[in-house]
Amino acid sequence: MRRRRHRSEALFKVHSRWESSQVFSNGDEFFSALESAIDGASERIDLESYIFATDRIGERVCAALARAVGRGVRVRLIVDGIGSSSWARALRAWAKQTGVQFKVFHQPPWERWWQGGEPGPRRTRLREVLRRLNNRNHRKVCLIDGQKAFVGSMNVIECHVPSLSGAATWRDTGALVAGEEVGVLARSFEWIWYGTLRRLALRLRGAGRLAESSELVRLNTHRRQRQENYLDLLVRIVGSSRRVWITNAYFVPDGSLLRALAAAAGGGTDVRVLVPRFTDVWFIPWVASAFHLGLLRAGVRVFEYTGTVLHAKTMVVDDWALVGSSNLNHRSLLHDLEADVVLPEEKDRTALERQFMIDLESAQEVTLSTWQERSWFERLLGRGLLLFKYLL
Repeated sequence: MRRRRHRSEALFKVHSRWESSQVFSNGDEFFSALESAIDGASERIDLESYIFATDRIGERVCAALARAVGRGVRVRLIVDGIGSSSWARALRAWAKQTGVQFKVFHQPPWERWWQGGEPGPRRTRLREVLRRLNNRNHRKVCLIDGQKAFVGSMNVIECHVPSLSGAATWRDTGALVAGEEVGVLARSFEWIWYGTLRRLALRLRGAGRLAESSELVRLNTHRRQRQENYLDLLVRIVGSSRRVWITNAYFVPDGSLLRALAAAAGGGTDVRVLVPRFTDVWFIPWVASAFHLGLLRAGVRVFEYTGTVLHAKTMVVDDWALVGSSNLNHRSLLHDLEADVVLPEEKDRTALERQFMIDLESAQEVTLSTWQERSWFERLLGRGLLLFKYLL
């Protein structure tokens, strides 16, 4: 075991470091830090969020962004056409009034029709609808002067904030990082901000690295990145020697990940997976439970969080820690844009480990006996929904 551990740590050692980093497991602290950073920005703010609601927390962030524009800071905001569909029109009007540069990522065609655009040929409409519905910007990133970055899975919506949502607050995790590799996220924002023709021009000019990842930043703006990131994750899990602790809100793994987790558990690694009992997507717990039996038989410990809605996406594999927006499902692997950061500092890893153990106190462990007690309807529905896992 000692020889395996030495080989694993040498192979997966992270050489880069952030200048500073901080983990947030409380939405009040996260958004207070975000507003403070926005108020301290002097040059530019680039923010992208899958959901940007015009509720109380959205109004606070909007007010901070408007103050930044008022003192001469360039502010750009991207929201997702599906995730923020209920608020996009109000945000567009607000942005026009305040001077914030605003874009909707893959705006659904019916939104343009409502705004008076031409519907176009029926065949084009259908193809466009399907493409835009299935390709989303799921990232939650705010860049401050190209030097600091807020990342994680907290959307701009008050369900993440205890002072506003009380006992119904979602359990979530975010991080603030600063350093040279924030530039990777900044270049990726530019790649998303510009349209297809501008991207082509940038690539022809040799600027294709706009969409590249780094040792500390994991992006999936193109297929090769997705494949490399996933292969790296699988190899890390299989090569782990001490622990694989996963918290994931929408756990719909493919066969490769299931085999990697089983191999790690079979080799003596402490493998634990924390998933939600309650979620905003009603069928996800039933789908996730379809994988529990195989994991349990392989020695993986599975826990269901029962405190409230669990929305966090974090991972600790030995001394490698990850926080971001990526789920362990086909949407993140194949379709949606995501952004994750590696946190190599011991203090951040310790914070994630501590929160994981706190979360387990509000979770119920799934055992072979409790799994078998589930109704035939739940098992059948979970298995049936797996037919659509490519879209989940």
